Amino acid sequence: MDEKNLYVETWGCQLNYHRSEKITGHLSNYGYKPVEKITEADLIIFNTCAVRGKSEEKVRGRIGQVKNQRKEDSILGVGGCMAQHFGVDLFSQSGGVDFVFGTSNLGEIPDLANRARQGEPVASIPKPSGFENLPVLRQSDYFAWVTIAEGCSNACSYCIVPQVRGPLRSRGPDKIIREVEQLAENGYREVQLLGQNVNAFGKDIEKGDVDFAWLLERVAATGIPRISFTTPHPADLDAETLVVMNDNPNLVRHIHLPLQSGSTRVLQIMNRNYTREEYLEIVGKARRTDPLINITTDIIVGHPGETEEDFRKTLDVINQVKYGSIYVAQFSPRPKTRSAQMDDHVPEEEKKRRLEAVLEKQEETSREYDRQFIGKTVEVLVEGEARKDNKMYGKNEFRKTVEFEGTESMAGEFRKVRLESENTGYLLNPDEGSVKNDSDHHVKPGV
Repeated sequence: MDEKNLYVETWGCQLNYHRSEKITGHLSNYGYKPVEKITEADLIIFNTCAVRGKSEEKVRGRIGQVKNQRKEDSILGVGGCMAQHFGVDLFSQSGGVDFVFGTSNLGEIPDLANRARQGEPVASIPKPSGFENLPVLRQSDYFAWVTIAEGCSNACSYCIVPQVRGPLRSRGPDKIIREVEQLAENGYREVQLLGQNVNAFGKDIEKGDVDFAWLLERVAATGIPRISFTTPHPADLDAETLVVMNDNPNLVRHIHLPLQSGSTRVLQIMNRNYTREEYLEIVGKARRTDPLINITTDIIVGHPGETEEDFRKTLDVINQVKYGSIYVAQFSPRPKTRSAQMDDHVPEEEKKRRLEAVLEKQEETSREYDRQFIGKTVEVLVEGEARKDNKMYGKNEFRKTVEFEGTESMAGEFRKVRLESENTGYLLNPDEGSVKNDSDHHVKPGV
């Protein structure tokens, strides 16, 4: 088998990055070796995102940019959500694309690439369904993504995900647990469970006792030292999940809980299936279960119909919740969604002003959240070298990034760090090796 070079570039969410690991793993069985330079690649794969218009603009710009960088005989395949949405239209929209594939047919890539080498653009965009059983070439030897569900059966007015990823499909729980057990056997320190609506897991499974809390408890029992998950939906976050998180020290003390808007009126327009009051009650339950839990969120500013009063209610929720961090975006109309057809769009300048106001408020409230940890000890899973100050960095059990003096040899180890400021600290017992994989090493700051 002739060896060929493969270059994969990814946009979007963790699910997309994990799918790129599957693309690389699958193609390695066909003689492809991953390379870091696009100029060396025989096959180039762009794994794309369509959640926002800016993501698509970046991909189109990148396709145009690589025309003068790629080898003359290389093949460019574009897949993922953007490809699922536009299909064969990508050939006319972006010159230089040789083949197009969708979100649930990664296994076809070798055949599509071979056909494209014959000189004719080729596309295969099947309707999203099922799960592909493909090998994974993981980027890390201590952190691993594990998909537990794909697709979403909600109908948020602004969201294109159900169109490009299909309805909710829960993966077989036995397969999930076995994959995590194998990762534990191979020495992995953290797994992150993935799904577009991760805590809706099990709702499409007939067996009634299988739900997200049930799965979390069984994954926790595998012995993996740290377990995180993303992205849950507020309407599906139940008390049982919070109890399981509190009872199992290897589950992170963090929930990413998208708010989108602090106004019940706008939430109804968005078809989010919860009110402002219900969201705040969910946060209250989480904080009563674990007072130090880190809650992060997504917010959209400038959705059609959002008034200044609606926006002030969003700022008020930020004040009340005191998020650890916020991912905020201006409303971006996505084709064939109900929001794109709505009138009463907010002017661009006003959307920018509201975005800046959220960022300013977030900086204030996140510092307030972070300050409660100064002088306390947290446990950090070391990830690598920070971009400045010759420090190392990693995430603690609240999934907050912490920087400290250390060495690259610490990557993949758990280290205890005493915090001196919001995100920097010093190692306790810096000369010791990695922390053992047992429940005793889990630190509960402030307890």
